[in-house]
Amino acid sequence: MRTVGMLTTRSARSRGFSLLEMMAAIVIMMVVIAVAVRGMIMMQTRNFAETAKVDTVQESRDFIDQMVHDVHNVGYPPPTITPNASCQNIYNVACGVIQFTPTQIKYEADLDGGGTVYQVWMQLIAPASGNCPCILQRGVLSKQAVLNNPSAVPDYYTEVNGVLNSGDGTNVSGGSGTPTGNATYTVSLPGGGSYTTYSTADVFDAYDANGAFFQRPLTGNYSCYNVSDCLNIRSLQITVNVAPGFMDQTTHVFPVFSITSKARLNNPPTT
Repeated sequence: MRTVGMLTTRSARSRGFSLLEMMAAIVIMMVVIAVAVRGMIMMQTRNFAETAKVDTVQESRDFIDQMVHDVHNVGYPPPTITPNASCQNIYNVACGVIQFTPTQIKYEADLDGGGTVYQVWMQLIAPASGNCPCILQRGVLSKQAVLNNPSAVPDYYTEVNGVLNSGDGTNVSGGSGTPTGNATYTVSLPGGGSYTTYSTADVFDAYDANGAFFQRPLTGNYSCYNVSDCLNIRSLQITVNVAPGFMDQTTHVFPVFSITSKARLNNPPTT
């Protein structure tokens, strides 16, 4: 009987887990897996957000550095040139700034020192939604191409996405004041947070030889659309308040990075 009892006990123990024990083990395993998966998702999302921040800042810096390089080469060749029809119609002479608004600049420069004059167009455009984040574009075409076809436009090949500011310069008055105005485009971003303070800054600002805000002769307007009216511009400034494509997962707000740079025209045309 003793032997039979021992065999019976061993047989009962060899049957394994009960249904309740197995269900408890499955629940615990699912909880562990859920926590691990959530951690992986959060880590991946954070990685995407951090990568987006780095890419956005680097993209903006590269764009601004390119503009500064361009502006330093505005005005070629060095001798004084007259901003009249002869300047505008000579393919190998750069007339300097030929158009300026707080959201668009056009200027002529010998970009590589090779003697070829190019027109550089920079402009802020809104996406199909009509709201920012907007796109800042830089395009280049030769002045010869423009003279051959006045309706020619450059193929834009450099862009900065996520730009929030689109100021119209309306607060610039009397050559002084704050270089911001009303936002041309409303900022529309998901999540919480207010971006109004970032949206009103001008993308482009212009200054005269005394460092005061540029004003068009006679009219006092802050924008100019031909060589003669843009003649007093001696420095250009670019400001971008840019947001990456991913919001902060803790605050649910998009981080904003502000980058500003100012460059003096090398050889602007003078009368």
